[in-house]
Amino acid sequence: MLRTKRFAWMLAAVGVFATAGLVGACDPEDEPTPGTQNDGGTTKPDSGTNTDAGTNTDAGTNTDAGTETDAGTNTDAGTETDAGVDAGTQTTLPLAVDGTWETSGYMGDGEVAGQVVDEPVCTTPRPGSGLGTCHKFTYTKGGVGWAGVFWQYPRDNWGKTNTPGFLVPDGAKAVTFYAWSDKGGEAVDFFVGYGPDSQDGFEKKLSPQAVLTTTPVKYTLDISKIRYADVAAGFGWSAGGRDEPFVFYIDDIQWQ
Repeated sequence: MLRTKRFAWMLAAVGVFATAGLVGACDPEDEPTPGTQNDGGTTKPDSGTNTDAGTNTDAGTNTDAGTETDAGTNTDAGTETDAGVDAGTQTTLPLAVDGTWETSGYMGDGEVAGQVVDEPVCTTPRPGSGLGTCHKFTYTKGGVGWAGVFWQYPRDNWGKTNTPGFLVPDGAKAVTFYAWSDKGGEAVDFFVGYGPDSQDGFEKKLSPQAVLTTTPVKYTLDISKIRYADVAAGFGWSAGGRDEPFVFYIDDIQWQ
């Protein structure tokens, strides 16, 4: 009887362990090859494919990091049309008068349209270094009896207002130019600056006045003792009228 009970107890224990084994076999936590559960594999979207972990558009492709239009393609950084066409942007000597100052200051008979005509006619070869514009002036005498032209900066600046002239680089010692005429023998005054009572604060005239010949002659206005800064009248000429139209030429006008 005792042996029978012990045998029955052993059978019951075996049954309990067998049941436990079956339950354990069904537990996904103990499975050697896990399935596709979100937390147990590589399909969780934050496990390496997070879009901020390398493909963030600010991590190298930010449009301001090299393609900003002002970082080299700004049209004022070298292609500005005034940076080569206008000699007024020049900051070194020698300085061409033409392109910096403008032939806008007509005087005397020159204030009447057609009495003084300025044409860009050049000889071949041009005298000197050929800086600036060639000028062929034709002066037809009118009721005033004399005429002249100032090269002005800016246009129509007569040196009597607060409008500044052109700031000439330091170190200029002379204003030089070439002049001649068709017939020769005409007397012409050449000068620079509006005078001591103007904004320029100085005037320098060629002395004695030039008597033109038919071949180009170089003339020099000595400004080595002139203290200048911004200059409204960069150059000029005046002459008395003649019975016949007076044709003469000026070229290669420069501060140096």
